[in-house]
Amino acid sequence: MNTLLINELYEQIDIMPIYDVHTHVDWKTGAAANIGDILSYHYYTELSNSADFSHGEFPFDDPRELTKVIMPKLALIANTVQYDWLMTISQEFLGLGREAWFAENWEVIWERSLAVMDRPGWRDELIAQANLVRIFLTNQYDDDLEGLDTGFYTPCLRTEPFILWNSAAEREGLSAFLGKPITTVADFCAAVEKTFGKFLAHGMGYAAMSIPANFRTFFVADEDAQRLLDRALQGDEWDARDRATWGAFGMNCIADACRQHARPYHLMIGVSRDVYAHGVPAGTDLFNAVNSMRGYDYLLNTYWDVDFPTAVLADTTGLELTAAAWIRHNVYPSGHWWYSNQPTDIAREVRRRINAVPSGKLIGYFSDAYYLEFVLPKFRMYKFELACALAERMERSLIHPNMGVFSMDDALALAEDMLLNNPARITGIG
Repeated sequence: MNTLLINELYEQIDIMPIYDVHTHVDWKTGAAANIGDILSYHYYTELSNSADFSHGEFPFDDPRELTKVIMPKLALIANTVQYDWLMTISQEFLGLGREAWFAENWEVIWERSLAVMDRPGWRDELIAQANLVRIFLTNQYDDDLEGLDTGFYTPCLRTEPFILWNSAAEREGLSAFLGKPITTVADFCAAVEKTFGKFLAHGMGYAAMSIPANFRTFFVADEDAQRLLDRALQGDEWDARDRATWGAFGMNCIADACRQHARPYHLMIGVSRDVYAHGVPAGTDLFNAVNSMRGYDYLLNTYWDVDFPTAVLADTTGLELTAAAWIRHNVYPSGHWWYSNQPTDIAREVRRRINAVPSGKLIGYFSDAYYLEFVLPKFRMYKFELACALAERMERSLIHPNMGVFSMDDALALAEDMLLNNPARITGIG
């Protein structure tokens, strides 16, 4: 490892502004109000619950008490990258070094966080300090978007309610949004269209879905979907095959709308929900390593004129995603999602993608953050791994018998494309 070269590259990459194509930030608040908000992020509660089992129970409704409860457990997870994110937040935004983080000091940290995060103007200070230029959101169809700052925030439609449409409550909610009962597939499509109209009026980025493992896409006739809808309205329970059929139909309807309105469909593939019965909120999900992108052949072939930024969870699916982007013109590897969002997997995947996928198709990273404070440390983690990969490529180019020279300018241009130019072009949001 050429540390001097890596550091030179990293310093140049780190000053690039941050364009974050996927977060769960609440645009009405954006930033945390205290350190308890930060520690409520499921990574800290789930790691703490894993290291020192608490039956998944934490005082989530009292951020001060949560801080007191979590602090003694943090020493048990100090080896993790998630702890490193927390230390960067502390150092960069609170002005507190690592030495301040011991259990008996929790009140000092709490009071310091209030002094910084709970003051007027903190969100704007944070945005400027972290050099954030664009934040993509994750929104439900009925979220309030009035007043959204579309110069900074980009709403993206979460499509699970249309596709994993398994309960009467979900159907009633969508009917209320449409303003009439959904009794026909035409009504359902009208609800999709109304949703797209709402989001497009607020600068829509893309449609997105966190997709269950082993999901499959295929053609479903309107008549078959109508029969399923009729049965649901009669109170019949759908079996697994029925749910799969409606899921394929719903996804095709969303893809039709993406085609009509020239919006990408961001696929996030492979999650298994509610696996761990003793987990904290948002800390019960895993993934299925026996999962294939081949289930999306129909979607990707039929909707050849829709762009599909794609993120995966399993390392085995990482190679499959690279291969798909290698040959499919409409598949774009997008970031490093959830359990793969740590240095070991990023290091492997970023090299794999740079070596095998056209450079203009690479969406380098997204933070998946719930508060704006997390965006900077997560991007720094990625930018460092990208600097390592680019430094290695520069050195290999000097001795590899097949490679031309890959210069510092080449490396920085590729980094800028992956972090800024490609995401903006592929999403169509400047």
